[in-house]
Amino acid sequence: MTTEARLQRQLDHNRKLREQFERNRISVSQASILLIQYCQTKRDMLIPTVWGDLDVKDDPFEAKTAGCGCSVM
Repeated sequence: MTTEARLQRQLDHNRKLREQFERNRISVSQASILLIQYCQTKRDMLIPTVWGDLDVKDDPFEAKTAGCGCSVM
């Protein structure tokens, strides 16, 4: 590998590191607060012990029927 190629690789690596360093970030505590707020406002259909039983109309995993609800085999 030539010296120029090594220098170019090092410059590319430094550029990528600089981009990552300049990226906007939030603190861990702020991220935790946002996660808790999200979990408190969004219903997880797979945990009925937390949210209670689910109405069939709200269940995203319930097969939707159209018309009379008959199925053709």
